[in-house]
Amino acid sequence: MATTQPPHPAPATALIAAVLQTQKLITNHLNSTLRPLGLSFARYEVLAMMVAENGPLPMVRIVRALDRHPTTIGTLVDGLEDAGLCVRAINRSDRRSTLVTVTDKGLEVGASASRALDGVALAEPQDMHRLHEGLQQLLAATRRASTAAAELSEGRP
Repeated sequence: MATTQPPHPAPATALIAAVLQTQKLITNHLNSTLRPLGLSFARYEVLAMMVAENGPLPMVRIVRALDRHPTTIGTLVDGLEDAGLCVRAINRSDRRSTLVTVTDKGLEVGASASRALDGVALAEPQDMHRLHEGLQQLLAATRRASTAAAELSEGRP
């Protein structure tokens, strides 16, 4: 009786699976790196935006920049606020808007987290450079394909 080989995934499927598995491994590594500072990578992303702004930042800008659901950003900000890394306030000029501001403790933790992440070595430097270039090309192609698909679904040529 002949044995049949399992079908090989299409090249695109194999690439997608590899990218998603790599993303999961990298996220776990980054979370482990940041855990001693009381952060996850998701919280770090929000904190880093506040550190860069170094002043009141509308939460809607964080939602848009990180392309996350407002509830998710609210939960991340809750955790940062509970840790004393930021404060939240209603925007006086637009009461529908919430502003977040990094605290002095948040600036310190943000700087420590950035240093810790700068020390993360996922591969040899020359491999990281090559992979970065390839991923930037994949990202650009994916954005083009996504835009084209969205335009087709909206009935635009």
